Amino acid sequence: MNNIIFSLIGLAGAVFLLVFLTVRWKVPVFLALLAASYLAGISSGSTPDVLVTQITQGFGNTLGDIGLVIVLGTLLGAILEGTGATTAIAWGILRLFRERFPGAALAAIGYVVSIPIYCDSGFVILNSVREHLSRIHRVSPVFLSTVLGCALYATHTLVPPTPGPLAAMTNLQLSGELPRILGLGLFFSLVALVAGFMWAKFYAARYLTAVQTKNTLSPADKPERNDVVTGCFLLSALPVLIPIVLISSVGWVDDDSVLKYLGHPVNALLIGLLCCWPLIRRSGLKGQLSPLLTKGLESGGKIILVVGCGGAFGYVLRDSGMALWLVNQPGVLQWGLFLPFLTAAFIKTAEGSATVALITASVLIDPLLPVLGLDSVNGRLLALFACGGGAMTVAHVNDSFFWVIAEFTGLDTATALKALTVATLIQGVAVLAGVQIVSMMIL
Repeated sequence: MNNIIFSLIGLAGAVFLLVFLTVRWKVPVFLALLAASYLAGISSGSTPDVLVTQITQGFGNTLGDIGLVIVLGTLLGAILEGTGATTAIAWGILRLFRERFPGAALAAIGYVVSIPIYCDSGFVILNSVREHLSRIHRVSPVFLSTVLGCALYATHTLVPPTPGPLAAMTNLQLSGELPRILGLGLFFSLVALVAGFMWAKFYAARYLTAVQTKNTLSPADKPERNDVVTGCFLLSALPVLIPIVLISSVGWVDDDSVLKYLGHPVNALLIGLLCCWPLIRRSGLKGQLSPLLTKGLESGGKIILVVGCGGAFGYVLRDSGMALWLVNQPGVLQWGLFLPFLTAAFIKTAEGSATVALITASVLIDPLLPVLGLDSVNGRLLALFACGGGAMTVAHVNDSFFWVIAEFTGLDTATALKALTVATLIQGVAVLAGVQIVSMMIL
C-alpha cells in the first residue's frame, strides 16, 4: 500500500514538474518529460538500472513504430510550405466554392491544409486568403479568423500524420490501426470543425462584426499568392491526397495486395514526397532543396525527442503498478471516456500545447484502460479520440496558436478569448460527445 501511495504522489509530482518546467522555466518539453519519467520511476520504487532500461526501451520502441513517419511527414509539410503548394491548395478550394461562401470555403481550406503542416504555420500562410475574403465580402474578420483557426486546429489535433495522433497511437498500443485512426480522425475533426463553425457563425459573426483590427487592408491591397503554383491545384494536392488514399485503402485490400505494401505509412509518405518533385521544379527551388529539407528535419527532430520521451514516460508508468491498485477502487469504471478527456484537457489548459497534452494524456491513460473497460481495440481507439478532444480544450494565452490568430487578426486579448478560446472549448466537448455516441455503437 505504501508503494502505491508513493507512486500516486510521484505521478502527481511528475505531472506538476512537467507543467512547471515547461511553463515557468521554459525548459524544452523532451527534457521535462525525461525529468518526469525519472521522478515517477523513483517514486514507484524502481531501481536505477531498471529505471534506465524502462526509459531507453520506451524511447526506442516508441520511435521504432513512428519515428520515420514523423520525419517524412515533417519533410512533406516543409516542401509543401516552401514551394507555395499550400497556398495553391487554398486558392484551388476557393475557386471550387466560387468565393460565394467565404466561411465554408475557408473552413474547407484550413481542414485540408493543416493535415500536412502545423496549424500555426497554416494560419500565417492562409492569412492573406482570409483578409481577401473579409474585404471583398465585407465579412467579420473575427468570424473568418475563428473559422480558419477552428479548421486548422481540428485536423492538426486529430488527424495523422500530425505528431500528436501518431504518438498517442503508439502509446495506446494501436500501431496496426492507422487506417482506422485516419478515418475516425477525419470524422471527429469534421465534428469539431462544424461545432467551431457554428460558434463563429452565431457569436463572432453576429456580435463582433464591428471590431476594428490592426491589420485592416485598403481596397487596393491584394492578397499574397504564389503565381508559379497557384494554377496547379491538383498537382499541389496530390502529395497530400495520395498518402491518405493509400493508407486508408489498407483495410479494404487482401494481405498479398500491392496496395497493402504501398499503404504502409512509410511507403505512402515516401510516395507523397516523390509527388512533390514537380512542385519543386516549377517553383525553382531545386538549388535550395537542401536548406528546405534541413528546416523540415530540424522541426522533425524536436518532435521525435518529445514523442520518444513521452513513450519513455509511458513505459515507466505501465510498470508502476498503479493500474492494478485502481482496479479495486469504487466508481473508477464509471468514468469511462471522460477520464481520458479530462486528463488531456487539464494538461492542455495548464501547459498550452495540444501535442504535448495528447502525448502525455495517452501515456497516463494507457495503464488504466482495462480498469475503465476500454481495453479492446475499439475502446482504445475511442480513448485516443477522447484524449484528442481534451487536447483541444482550451486554447488560451499560453498557446502560441492563440497569439498567432490574435496578432494576425489584430484582436485584443479579451476578444480573442471570447472568440477562439470558447470555440476550442466547444470543439473539444463536441468531439467528446461524438466519441460517446460512437461508443454506443461499437463498444
